[in-house]
Formats: sequence, C-alpha cells, structure tokens
Amino acid sequence: MNEIKLIVTDIDGTLMDFHDNIPQINIDAIRACKELGVKVCACTARNWTTAKAILERAGLTDYCMLCNGSVILDIKNQAIQYRNRIAPQYVEPLLRAALRHSDGVTVNGTEKSVMWKGAMGHMKRANWDPDDPKGRPFRESTIHTASFEEFVEKSRDICNIINVWIGHDQHLPLYADISEIGPFELSAADEDHVYIMAKDATKGLAVEILAGLYGVKAENVMAFGDSKNDASMLRWAGLGVAMGNANQLAKDSADIVAARVEEGGVGREIFRLVVNRRR
Repeated sequence: MNEIKLIVTDIDGTLMDFHDNIPQINIDAIRACKELGVKVCACTARNWTTAKAILERAGLTDYCMLCNGSVILDIKNQAIQYRNRIAPQYVEPLLRAALRHSDGVTVNGTEKSVMWKGAMGHMKRANWDPDDPKGRPFRESTIHTASFEEFVEKSRDICNIINVWIGHDQHLPLYADISEIGPFELSAADEDHVYIMAKDATKGLAVEILAGLYGVKAENVMAFGDSKNDASMLRWAGLGVAMGNANQLAKDSADIVAARVEEGGVGREIFRLVVNRRR
C-alpha cells in the first residue's frame, strides 16, 4: 500500500454516528495523524454553519469541503479556495422543477440555508428533530420562506446545492426535468434524498482539487464514506474505505470495508493502515 499523506472523511454516518456522537477512537486517530504530519479533512453535504461545531469537536482545523464538494474552505483563514455554485439564472427554473416533484426542498449556501415551507415535514420524517439543541446552528442559519418568489429571491445568490426529499421512483423523472434546463449533477444521499448541483460539483472532484492544494497524488489519499454521494471520492482516492453501515454503491466503489460508524470504523482503519505503520 502507498504511503497515505491525506485522509478525507464524510461526516454523517462516517466520522459521526446517527446520534451526533464522534467515537473517541476517531478523535484520537485524527490527533495521531496531526503528530505524524498526515492531513485529515472532512468532505460533507453540510454547510459551514452546521459543520463548524462538529469539525471543532473532531479536531479538524485545516480545510473542509462543504455542500457536497461544491465549496472548499480554508478554515484557519476563513477563505473560500474553490466554489462551484449553481449560477443565479438557473436557480428559479431548477427550484420550479424540484417543487414539481416534492415540497421537501431546501437550498444550501456556504453559511445560510433557505427552506421551502413544506420541507420541515420531510426533515422530521427523516428523524431530524427541530427541537434538539444540537440543531440550533441549522435553525439559526435557516431562512424560512412563504412564497415561491421569496424562495427564489433568498436563494439566487447563495445557491451551492438544492436538497430535494423525494421518493426513489422520482429520481429519474427529476433528472430528466433538470437535464432540460442544463447540464447539472443529481447526486443521491440516500433513497429519499437527492442533491441538485452544478456540473462537476462532486465530492470526487473536490478531493482531487484539495489534493492538488496539498501537492498530494491520488495514490496517497485515503477516503471514508457511507452514502451514494461519497462514491466518487471513494473511487478517486488511492484507498477508498466504505463504512460497515454504508449502502451498496459506496461499498462497491471502495477498496475495503471498515467497521460501522458507531464502532469507530474511521479511527480503527486510520490506526491500522496509517498510524501504526509509522510507529
């Protein structure tokens, strides 16, 4: 195996479990990597506001890739190094297309989110508790809209990705609709949740760009993920690691399968394949 110089990890279901807990072994592994000079960064569909506290808990302080890879942020300097957002003129037709298929639509900016009035019900059904104290950053950074005109106005200049809560049988019809508007990416988070993004705004490309900033080749990159939208970075990295709880596409895209997120699969594999080999 090639020497690992850069490790990239998804957050939800990978670094952090479904109860917002980060296994201690993951935190210990990140700290050990810092001591060895190995870079560790997160690549998440979250925006900066909802990712910030998690990254601080994990000890991730360099770069992070946000909004499903459409943004690379230099955390220390609070400077955007890369952004591939949806162009303003396409926001209105894309939102119209999304709302034809579901009222569960939100827009992620780098710091703010904009929510259509029907989206909260979908989020609750996806086990997101709006009253949970851990959801405070999301609540405080989200703009609620009551009309389509307001939804477009608030979203137009910040739109990195469009989240759509939609049944699996509607994925292809939605993709057909957005393809008539222009060349956009449709990435599935899971069976009932997809992202509409600008062309080539993927986690895989974001990791490739980040590796270039560090001067690291693909063969020296290790990536962890659990969902369909992680597949591109698992394939691009020299060593792709799917979680034990990952869906089948993520597992098929990876080189190896780790333990489940609640078992500290990220930390275990970092110690086994990176840290312990250098001690």
